[in-house]
Amino acid sequence: MKNLFFLLIISINFVDAELSFGSIEEIFIANGEHNRKIQIYYPTDVVINEKTKFIIMNDGEELFQEKDSWNGGAWNIDDSFKKLYQDGVNLNIVVIALDSAKRSKGKIIDETRRYVEYFPNEAIEFFEEGIKKNTYSYFIDKKELNYPYFLINTVIPYLEEKFNTQLNQSNLGIIGASMGGLSALNTMLEYPDYFGFAGCISTHWVGIKPSEYLLLPIRRKITGDKETTEAIRKYIDSNVLILNNKRIYFDHGTVGLDSLYGPPQEDINKIFEDNDIDFRSKVFLDHGHETNFFGARFGSLLVYLLEE
Repeated sequence: MKNLFFLLIISINFVDAELSFGSIEEIFIANGEHNRKIQIYYPTDVVINEKTKFIIMNDGEELFQEKDSWNGGAWNIDDSFKKLYQDGVNLNIVVIALDSAKRSKGKIIDETRRYVEYFPNEAIEFFEEGIKKNTYSYFIDKKELNYPYFLINTVIPYLEEKFNTQLNQSNLGIIGASMGGLSALNTMLEYPDYFGFAGCISTHWVGIKPSEYLLLPIRRKITGDKETTEAIRKYIDSNVLILNNKRIYFDHGTVGLDSLYGPPQEDINKIFEDNDIDFRSKVFLDHGHETNFFGARFGSLLVYLLEE
């Protein structure tokens, strides 16, 4: 096993980042044609023990510093942890922040790689037969683009070796926003033995029309695709009982892209309610689809997900 990780890990660096709170260890891990940056964030001087919670967070490039993000925005989760600490909430947590497939200084095609990687492959079977299903099957349903598979078979074994602990639903969760939120739920559905909680912020239920997808690098406006939304809903409805004894958080705003999320989120809430799943769903008036809004909600969702 150690020989395997020697081949996987490209480099490990302790980063002197401009954080308001905590510290970061930076790792580059082999992932197909592209090395994946992982930032391991320690809010405090954590002593790893049976009470430590580990949280995988998607879109790691947007979590800490504006200069790392593709659009100059960041959640600034270090500020959230600082505020929690000042409020007397001292959580025994390690955050594993993984960069998305979209590289901030990559080629134009990188803009669309993130959508492909975070889309739940298992939802494809719920499309109606036709061109759209065939297109998703051809371009997306590939092992090398299966992000949850990468987490389970590459990232988690490395973390278990590094921290000398077993990661499972008792101590591991996953959080993401937009497509990252959809991927977080998908990951829990497909690997329930590993994840006990999930945070899905401004979950992108509505997909992207093929024409919008092709223009995504130069056209930011997304209106969504009803067939994709329905396929995702059917996928969740068919698998929702897997989420028994889990804890899930949803939210969305009301401005811009987030204004599209209300009806599909209500459909998901109804599925969860009908099946007695432990979840919370919140709406934030005047919040849009930007990192500063995601970061503003991070502290409270974290407390909810981890409360006993």
